[in-house]
Amino acid sequence: MLNMLRMDLRRMARTKMFYIAFGVMAAGVILTVVLLHVVTDPDARAAAMRMGMVFTDEDGAVINDIVQMTFMEALCSTVYTGGILFIALYIVSVLFVCSDFSSGFAKNIFSVQGGRWIYFVSKVLCMAVVCGIWMVGTAVVFKIACQMADLRFMGAGTFPAAAFAGGFGLVGIAFCAQGIFLSVLSRSEGAGIAAAIVLPGGIVVSLLESLLGLWGISVLDRTLYGCVQGVAMYLDARGPLRPYLVTAAVWFAVWTFGAIFVLKRRDI
Repeated sequence: MLNMLRMDLRRMARTKMFYIAFGVMAAGVILTVVLLHVVTDPDARAAAMRMGMVFTDEDGAVINDIVQMTFMEALCSTVYTGGILFIALYIVSVLFVCSDFSSGFAKNIFSVQGGRWIYFVSKVLCMAVVCGIWMVGTAVVFKIACQMADLRFMGAGTFPAAAFAGGFGLVGIAFCAQGIFLSVLSRSEGAGIAAAIVLPGGIVVSLLESLLGLWGISVLDRTLYGCVQGVAMYLDARGPLRPYLVTAAVWFAVWTFGAIFVLKRRDI
């Protein structure tokens, strides 16, 4: 088990996709901070208005809310609610697993290790490490970019930071488990990447929510994408956290069972 995990971590550290994905996320974080600077700094906002940008009274209220945010609230509401972290995690987990099957490496792994549940657990733990590194990395990039843009947010206590790590981390790992399940089921990188765009990005959930809304039915809070929004709302002090953690844990268990079942039933 530990040998396979060490092997997966070494492989991940040597793959370009790990660094490319983080670079894309870092660029997105920097762009977000630039936009925050434009709307919150009077001089920058005046320059933007001279260039044709329009600000309404409602925008003024939003700007006031932004200025009063804590660092954690600003990070979550501007970076994580868009789902870029979870899309990146999904894509990397899909490519990482599918490469084992396309290269024939999976046959060597299963012939040596035997237990296929070990394969799944190793992949999940590897992606958990990736998730943790990316979460810390994006928070550091956001902090540095805010300091360079002279954006001053109020500090956050230890508990909000723990809720941030636990909430988004659990949701991220649940998305990874889903990506691994689809990878071992379809063995197709294209299908996995397509799923990464429409599932963590919220496209399928938004369409389903709109359709079921015609009958007064809502499923948002029962989905992983809804958990992303729920954790962000909690960190904005606007909602509970426990129901979303339970939902994410249930989906993680579902995709774990599904992936291990497929691995044991399907030929390599």
